[in-house]
Amino acid sequence: MDTDERKKMIQQGFDTVAQGYDHPALSFFPETAKRMMGHLALADDKKLLDVCTGTGVVALAAAGQLANGKVTGIDLSSGMLEQARSKAEQYQLNNIEFKQMDLDHLDFPEAFFDIATSSFGLFFLDDMSRGLNNIVKVVKPGGRIAISSFTNDAFSPMTDLFVTRYESFGREVPGLSWKRLSTHELIKELFAQVGIGDVEIHHEPLGYYMTSPQEWWDVVWNAGYRGLLNQLSEEERVEFKVQHLEEIEDLINKDRVWFNTEVLIAIGQK
Repeated sequence: MDTDERKKMIQQGFDTVAQGYDHPALSFFPETAKRMMGHLALADDKKLLDVCTGTGVVALAAAGQLANGKVTGIDLSSGMLEQARSKAEQYQLNNIEFKQMDLDHLDFPEAFFDIATSSFGLFFLDDMSRGLNNIVKVVKPGGRIAISSFTNDAFSPMTDLFVTRYESFGREVPGLSWKRLSTHELIKELFAQVGIGDVEIHHEPLGYYMTSPQEWWDVVWNAGYRGLLNQLSEEERVEFKVQHLEEIEDLINKDRVWFNTEVLIAIGQK
């Protein structure tokens, strides 16, 4: 699959899940945004770029802190951006705008932003180094770049059961994208490749005890796993859901199951 085909697939995948992406089951997204803002401690007059903004979770959190600043959120997915704009209007935020834009073709002057963020986005890129370097170019010297990613054990123990069950339907699960940035070492290596220094990485041990199979299915259906399910026929999806939720229920009934959604937040300086 070439780069353009992959971008189109990602765009369509996120368009599909856009309306459910703010589901309470995905509360780790706004919680990560809150913690990222806490670590950044923004001065209120800065210009911030949020890349792969999705439904604007980080961008909106930043706009709430930048009373005299400006936030720009960009994404490939028009469906996600529609949700982001709706929320900005609901919250009556006038210091934020959202644009549909490809990270490979940023339409901003060099050294324009004080800060750039990308939460759970970089690991979808074919070439993460090139994408991050494009971000660095539009940040001022001395400006900061912040990203977040899940840890290696995130979504355990449910993911292993999901993958095994999915493969039993004769389908292959591609490498889980977040694994590409799931450790301190991988993040520091990527930052070093594009000249980002003074790197701080914050481990956020998020998660909760899962009490019903439906809680897990809400995560599956409203986020990235939906793309895999869409590759099954309608009949297969029904069968998959029945079989998979039975094994999730068995898992939950055996003991209290901690659903791991821990993340890493990395902040560096240009």
